Amino acid sequence: MTCQHPGCSFDIFSSCINHCMQNLCLIHLIDHGDIFLHDFTDLLDHLDKSTCILMQETNFAETQIIQRRQYEIERINRMYDKDQEDIRKRLAFAEAANVLLKDKQHKLIKSKQENECYISQHDLEQIKSYSIQIKNSSFEKQENKNKSITNFEIINEPKFMISNILKTYSCPLIQPNVFGITLEHNIRFDCDGSTYNKSHLTRHLEYYHRMLPECALRLRNAIVNSQSSSDQIKLFSDNEIILNQEFFSDCPLTNATNIFGAQSSLSILMHIPCTKKQMALASMINHFQYYHKLKYDAAKKIFNAMKNKSLTSDIILFETNERIGNPQEADPLMRLQKDLDDTKDILKSTLVNVLERGEKIDDLVARSSDLSFEAKAFYKTARKTNRCCTLF
Repeated sequence: MTCQHPGCSFDIFSSCINHCMQNLCLIHLIDHGDIFLHDFTDLLDHLDKSTCILMQETNFAETQIIQRRQYEIERINRMYDKDQEDIRKRLAFAEAANVLLKDKQHKLIKSKQENECYISQHDLEQIKSYSIQIKNSSFEKQENKNKSITNFEIINEPKFMISNILKTYSCPLIQPNVFGITLEHNIRFDCDGSTYNKSHLTRHLEYYHRMLPECALRLRNAIVNSQSSSDQIKLFSDNEIILNQEFFSDCPLTNATNIFGAQSSLSILMHIPCTKKQMALASMINHFQYYHKLKYDAAKKIFNAMKNKSLTSDIILFETNERIGNPQEADPLMRLQKDLDDTKDILKSTLVNVLERGEKIDDLVARSSDLSFEAKAFYKTARKTNRCCTLF
């Protein structure tokens, strides 16, 4: 029999057991042995490279986990220190507010007794300032509580979701000629380039740069998804209108005898007819409430009509006898009394919450004393019972 290698006519010397299981001559048997060793060496090299890559990836993952753990520990410590500092500040503020409350109550009582006003506009502004700060502090506390819950849930989310939620973007409108926006578009270019998340960036473009909502959303998406320079992308044409022309508006309360149908409560309103011009539309509700002393519901109804472009001089929004004014805001003494009452209620609620823990501890001490007294009485009774039952 001849060698099975293609083209070979030599006699068979042996079988290639480790490679191809063919009957080969001596020359081709040696060649096949060399081929087998070469293939085996290549496999070993490939396995060695794969093992090195696996070790590198594992070490990198371990480093990432350690860094993530350290970051979370530091973040929790910062949150704890910040909360402690906030508690100290709120306690100091509550004490200062309590002193202010007593002083203003004394002035109010003195004014009523002597029929002479000892209260100034400065006193009123002080009480308003304290009331607003206390209410804002309560809202921030609730928001921080919700935020802490959200952060706890975010920790357990995949890494790519965390980066998307926490990522911030810089506002590029610090100069003209970005994304095709020029000076001819008449929007503001005095931004300091601060960073915002996606939702806050949209609001910033609408309310600070006064862009139309749809244009602000388009620009926001371009900023988020852009991978090239902003001066190379042109989103808006030169003649496209992107400025919100209705961002400013005149106050509509110009009729001193009829406010969109209401006539009975006009005497308690202030500054009518109004001469304020070109005010931000978003601030109209506050303007109606604090400048003209309208009730919130009435101010909201007029604002919605302005926003929907349905407000005209002859539109009827209220009944003739409907009271749309807030008399407590119009009269200084009534307004001061209301602010004092609100501040007093808030302070009382705060102090009650602070003292609740002390009251619970006092209850536990009292119950412990009662239990101790009852135990002594039971012990004395048990001793007498055992003494009379002794066997002789």
